[in-house]
Amino acid sequence: MNVHKKNHLQKTIKALSYNVLGVILPFILSLIPILILKKYDKIEAFLDEGEFLIFAAGLYTGALFLFGENSNSIKKGYDKFLSATCLWLLIICSSSYAIIYCLQILDVFKNIDLSFIRIYSIIIFSIAVLASYRSVFIDFLKIYPQIDVEQISKQDVDNIVNNI
Repeated sequence: MNVHKKNHLQKTIKALSYNVLGVILPFILSLIPILILKKYDKIEAFLDEGEFLIFAAGLYTGALFLFGENSNSIKKGYDKFLSATCLWLLIICSSSYAIIYCLQILDVFKNIDLSFIRIYSIIIFSIAVLASYRSVFIDFLKIYPQIDVEQISKQDVDNIVNNI
């Protein structure tokens, strides 16, 4: 792997780590009192109550922006698919969370099979991580020109002197 590809991959993984860790930080911090108080059943509550759908919505929002900013750079079929579906997945996971929350308010939530919500949340969140990775990967493909400000300033001064 050449140096440019290695740097690109490192930057992508670093950015993805910041994105994902930043989004799930409330979950990570909530684990501290859960572990101290030994209320391990509360860990499942994050999945049962659809909290990971909120986390996924955050990742989809960032991915949607980056895909939009780099639409001309999207070449691979799966990237085109992710780009085209990010908005729909954002709407789906946000709507799903709203429905789950509404069911909790109506106290109907007790009668629902929570394993479906757990699996659904994990799948939606996993796709969000993938979309976030691919959008960051594509965004870091940009090559910015190296600009030598000092050289440009000298050229500008030379142009002014020549015109005088």
